[in-house]
Amino acid sequence: MHLSSMQLIKRPAIFQRLTGLSVKEFEKLLAPFSAQYEQLVIGPRVNAAGRVRAGGAGQKGLIPAIEDKMLFILVYTRIYPLLFVHGLFFGMDESRACKWVGILLPVLDAALGQMWVRPKRATGRSLEEIIEECPELKELGVLTDGTERPIRRPKDEEKQKTAYSGKKKRHTNKHVTITHPKTQRILAVSLEAPGTKHDKKIFDEMELSCQAAIPVKGDSGFQGLQVGQAVVTTPFKRKPTKKGEPKSDLTTEQKEHNRTLSQERISIEHSNAGFKRNHSVTQILRNTRQGMSDLLAMVAMGLHNLRVSVRASYQF
Repeated sequence: MHLSSMQLIKRPAIFQRLTGLSVKEFEKLLAPFSAQYEQLVIGPRVNAAGRVRAGGAGQKGLIPAIEDKMLFILVYTRIYPLLFVHGLFFGMDESRACKWVGILLPVLDAALGQMWVRPKRATGRSLEEIIEECPELKELGVLTDGTERPIRRPKDEEKQKTAYSGKKKRHTNKHVTITHPKTQRILAVSLEAPGTKHDKKIFDEMELSCQAAIPVKGDSGFQGLQVGQAVVTTPFKRKPTKKGEPKSDLTTEQKEHNRTLSQERISIEHSNAGFKRNHSVTQILRNTRQGMSDLLAMVAMGLHNLRVSVRASYQF
């Protein structure tokens, strides 16, 4: 078995299920991917000290076409198969498949960055800088939420405590995202944090500044959040009572406020579901190389933003 982009493009429904992208989106990504591959992989090899061969010389690889290289890494991030199985898809052994995942994943990430669809890192920025490409957000505001991905249970006892998420009842890593409320585009994302860390604490550590009254809408995990002059809106919660006493009820106005906020925030739930089409961020992380968890998440978010920028259903 050897998957080929030339053959799969003739069957667009299967192509989209394997890669998460339509043929149009694949073709739009191809040129940046090719440029980044030349810069990050071919350039250092050709310009290496002591090299004698000219560029292009030597033995040809098992997947020589750049289209198939991109198909290789897209299928990996979309389906997240065992490397043994992924190698079978492309006619190579497990160790070589592992090697090429390590080579091509940073290339895909850089290509998404070149297309300006990879979300910005929020740490140390201003909210105005994050939304500068979307001036309508000064009135609409932005949505924020935490999202988690499962990881293997760490062997170290202290790491187990740090990574354990009481909400998910498993060990996780998490990010906090800032999202466009209409298009579902992920505008910015925090650094990766262990599952035990609270969403608000992660947001606080981003040290965002804001000089304008930009609306920021979050769930109950962001109660008490302050971002400069931004107007932060969170749901009302019932006040805690002593054991044995009846729970206090929300007023009609508070319930209506929560209902309206929930309807507005559904967009970020759809956004989270959109980038989690990639099974590499929904299945338990198997690749434990340093930085791989964060890189897979950033690639998944970038691919989601690529779909958002191309498909008419996301426009408003």
